[in-house]
Amino acid sequence: MREIHYYVAASINGYIDSHSTNTTLFLSEGDHAIDYKNDLLQYSDVLMGKKTYEYGFEFGLIPGEKAYPWMDHYLVSDQLVDSHFGENINIIKTTQLQKTVQLLRSQKKLGHIYLCGGGKLAGLLWERNEIDRLFVKVNPMVIAQGVPLFDSIQTDRSLDFIRSKEYNSKVVLLEYQKK
Repeated sequence: MREIHYYVAASINGYIDSHSTNTTLFLSEGDHAIDYKNDLLQYSDVLMGKKTYEYGFEFGLIPGEKAYPWMDHYLVSDQLVDSHFGENINIIKTTQLQKTVQLLRSQKKLGHIYLCGGGKLAGLLWERNEIDRLFVKVNPMVIAQGVPLFDSIQTDRSLDFIRSKEYNSKVVLLEYQKK
């Protein structure tokens, strides 16, 4: 069965974005970024929230385009209609999330499922115990207020540590899997 991997950059204090959207603090270049881009090739599908997808517009992504051309895109939003971003982006409601995840897991594809963000979607999937692996790129910074790694979770859960890797860029990658 295919796994869901939450692969995300975070501050030392666990934020994936600031309320002021000052993501320039996150290191986007360096040896960690090269590994990240190579790691993305193992995924064939991506799950993301509406704000995460729209954030790409600031970097030249055109509405309706795939952020990752080789992946099938599933955008979770209760505000958008199915055809809002065209045929390349599958819009799913939160009420359809469980069914969509089951369908994606059962598909005979080579790649795993990439959970791109944001914190709200990660929180929903955490509460349903659907995240199999967690890759956190800890950046050397602290954000005063922002979007947490997992928004609005109520469930405590232990994870198995897999590995850590320190990069020359001073980013540390932490990998965990669910027990």
